[in-house]
Amino acid sequence: MEFESGSARMLNLLDKKVMLASQNPKKRDGRMKFKETRHPVYRGVRRKNPQKWVCEIREPNKKSRIWLGTFPTAEMAARAHDVAVIALHGQSGCLNFVDSMWKLPIPASTMAKDIQRTAAEAAKAFRPAKLD
Repeated sequence: MEFESGSARMLNLLDKKVMLASQNPKKRDGRMKFKETRHPVYRGVRRKNPQKWVCEIREPNKKSRIWLGTFPTAEMAARAHDVAVIALHGQSGCLNFVDSMWKLPIPASTMAKDIQRTAAEAAKAFRPAKLD
């Protein structure tokens, strides 16, 4: 497989429709007794405590999940989730951000370790300057 630069990928994807989480709203969580921890907009993101957000994704056709990490902002966790969605589902996956297809790196393989490493790198690139 040939490596495409970000701008080349963007040109190839301009004619293809990207499914976004904001256009495809999530269903409400069925648990009424407990406090809701999922992010209201971003997919695959939930609140761990008031200062941290966590992210994980379910592997296709399996019950297991790939843990993507703990992040200081919901946007960082959502970017990590987008990396995993692109790796596991390709262009048919539901992304949190429009620009994820051409801004984010693609993991070398669909193995959990590769996805976790690439997701952490992508999230770090979107770390707000005030947190450093």
